[in-house]
Amino acid sequence: MNTYLIIRKIIQDISLVLFVLVVLYVLFRAIGNPALILLHGLKHPSPGELKIIEAELGPLAGPINFHDFLIYLGDMLTFHFGKSVYSQESVALEVESALPYTLLLFGIAAVISFIIGIPAGIATSFLRGKKSETGLITTATILNSIPFFVLAILVFVYFAGYYHIFPLRAVFPITDITHPTLAGLSNAFYHLVMPITVLAVIEIMGHLLTTRAAMVSVLGEDFITTARAKGVKEGDIMFHHAARNAMVPISTRMALEFAFLMSGAVIVEVIFTLPGMGTLLYDAAIKDNITVAQGALFVITLVVILAYSLVDFIHAWIDPRIKV
Repeated sequence: MNTYLIIRKIIQDISLVLFVLVVLYVLFRAIGNPALILLHGLKHPSPGELKIIEAELGPLAGPINFHDFLIYLGDMLTFHFGKSVYSQESVALEVESALPYTLLLFGIAAVISFIIGIPAGIATSFLRGKKSETGLITTATILNSIPFFVLAILVFVYFAGYYHIFPLRAVFPITDITHPTLAGLSNAFYHLVMPITVLAVIEIMGHLLTTRAAMVSVLGEDFITTARAKGVKEGDIMFHHAARNAMVPISTRMALEFAFLMSGAVIVEVIFTLPGMGTLLYDAAIKDNITVAQGALFVITLVVILAYSLVDFIHAWIDPRIKV
């Protein structure tokens, strides 16, 4: 991968971030005057009330204009999201306290799904034409089709509400992870088992199906037939020849998974009351807390863009013929 391709990818990402900022700027003004929305639709708010809210909103207040947009752009790119109109705390601090929970949930679920799903897909390709393969594919298809929120509600109702195996609220201090002790890690694991399981199970099934399909496709290629004719062992064919060539579509699935996992994490956090970005965004939407909603959406978008870029670089590293 040469320097030109890396620079081009960075320029693409910067352009995408700027586009997202424009969309957010227009979107939060298309719904009406943000100051009036925060006053919960009062027909005749006093000038004093409007001034207080507009001062809190800064460039978010008032109609769309280029001057305010430039101020807004500078603030967002430097992570100065303003203050929450309810708690009067810095939105950046609220995001900073919520983001580690989301990244933890998102990261662990992604790693587990990769570690289990991809080898499971390779193993399933060994079972071509057998009844056990049909059963595995059917099960994986059904589980992969279940929306995150449906599985999350079922897991929550049965394992937390009915059987009381796990806590009703997945709330734990983030210091259990940042300053690990055996007791702290055990506490964090206990609170994260259900949300991680929900995300991982669905994504494991997705990886299994994608990997199995990629492996079956590669196993039909001429070079695999040639390798078998030369007497290469089946295990070497599966792992050294087929699996390597199947990694391109698998890595593409990895890129898509980051977006699915992030959206799933946002929903799952709300259901399990995990104090991450999803819960922060949900509370902001319920309370019409525009500054928090805008800051949270921007940070979530940044995480997804960075994750996509990472997978693009991995993709190009696996197959040098692919340009980032």
